[in-house]
Amino acid sequence: MRGTPLLGTLLATLSIYALLSYLLLAQRPVSQGPGFTLLVGVLPHLIAAVNLGALACLLLGWRAIRRGRVPMHRRFMGSAFLLIMAFLIMYVTRVYLGGIKAFGGPEVVYRWIYLPTLTIHVSLSILSIPLVVYNVLVGLTYPLGEVRRTAHPKVGRWAVALWSTSLTLGIVVYVMLNHLY
Repeated sequence: MRGTPLLGTLLATLSIYALLSYLLLAQRPVSQGPGFTLLVGVLPHLIAAVNLGALACLLLGWRAIRRGRVPMHRRFMGSAFLLIMAFLIMYVTRVYLGGIKAFGGPEVVYRWIYLPTLTIHVSLSILSIPLVVYNVLVGLTYPLGEVRRTAHPKVGRWAVALWSTSLTLGIVVYVMLNHLY
C-alpha cells in the first residue's frame, strides 16, 4: 500500500461504503427473541460510550502530536480507529436487529434541532471516512520520518475536525433520543 495511499484509500473507502450499504439495507430477521430485545436495548448505550472513548482518544492524539509526542499520538489515534470500528459493528448490528428509535420529542425540536444535528452528524461521518482511512494507511505503511512529508498532517487536521464534530453530534443525538425525549 506504501506509495499508493490514494488508491488504497479509494479502494478501502468504497469497500466500507459498499459493505455498510449492504448490511444496512439487508433483510431483517423475522423473529426476535428476548436476547435480541436485550441487545437492541443495550447497544445505544454501548455505542455512546464507545463514541465518547473514540472522541477522547482522538482529541488526546491530536494534543499529543501538537506536543511532538509521536508514539503517544499513534497509540491514541490507533485506539480511536479501533473504537470507531467497534462502533460500526455495534451500529450495524443494532440497525440490522431493528433497533431504530424514533424521536419522541416535540415537533419543533425534531425539525429545528434534532434533524439538523442528525443530518450534520451523518454527513460528517461519511465525509471523514476517506480522510481517516488515508491517515491510517499512511501512518501504518510509511516510516515515521517520511510521514511528515506526506499529506498526513494536513489531512489529519481535517479528519480530526470532521470526525470529532461528528462524534460530538452523535453523542448529542444519543442524549436527545435516550435521555431527553
